Amino acid sequence: MSAKKRFLFLGPTGVGKSSIINVLYNDDVKKESLNTPAKVGSTTSGVTKSFDTYYDSNKYAYTDSIGFGDNNFTKEEIVTLIKRLIDNAIIGYNKIYLCVRYGRISTDIWLYLNLIISVFGDEGLNWCTLIFTHCHDDNMNTEMFLDINKNDMDIVKLVGKVKNVIFGDLQSYNDQEKDSIFKGTRKRFLDSIKCDVTNSSAFYYFPKPSDHNAWLSSMCGTIERFTQIKVPVEEIWAYMRSITIIKVDNMQYFGECIICEEEPMYYTNSVFTSCGHTFHK
Repeated sequence: MSAKKRFLFLGPTGVGKSSIINVLYNDDVKKESLNTPAKVGSTTSGVTKSFDTYYDSNKYAYTDSIGFGDNNFTKEEIVTLIKRLIDNAIIGYNKIYLCVRYGRISTDIWLYLNLIISVFGDEGLNWCTLIFTHCHDDNMNTEMFLDINKNDMDIVKLVGKVKNVIFGDLQSYNDQEKDSIFKGTRKRFLDSIKCDVTNSSAFYYFPKPSDHNAWLSSMCGTIERFTQIKVPVEEIWAYMRSITIIKVDNMQYFGECIICEEEPMYYTNSVFTSCGHTFHK
């Protein structure tokens, strides 16, 4: 199914990734809306076993993922699986959401950060929003959080690298009277995430290809399947190599790149070729 925008949710098992996807999908914070369509659970075995994508009525695609802490897999297996799934899918995302439990931050967060950088490149965190779940302080914001953690320079640097930080809680209760009190908290949390989703980039941020030949072949194969048009992969590579050979480094500023403004796959250093075009390394 085609989607207007795609969002990838990463985070340890039990932080509430699936519940966040459910309230976004249903655009509702009633208790029953927290548990479907994405399956949720409270066990350490986790519920999400692969990448599951859910399309809402706006054609927004929310992709859930396996979390560190799932005792069915080692951390190394999960890292390998997530990286392989993203690389092989060759699907760009308008925003990456890293979900962590508020409080003492698990060391797993650094594994996720390294994973994001290894898959999407050094600029991947610029497309990332950090979501702190299970935060019971309705007034918590980035400034307060930084003040509380001012002595933890790793956390301070992390907050400075990501695009946005959101705090909230989706806690629900069986007692209807008690649950109605916390419904407002859930609604404010949903509204904050919806605002971030709405204001996300109109462009897709793609995984950084580890094997350019395989990446190009897969992209061309996808085009052929959907358009029935034969794509000359070898000719494309020959053309790209010819541009690379004649490129000339130039430190002058030549203005904005028209291509990048329309389809920014990567934010990288660029050079001017001798034929007068911008070439992206």
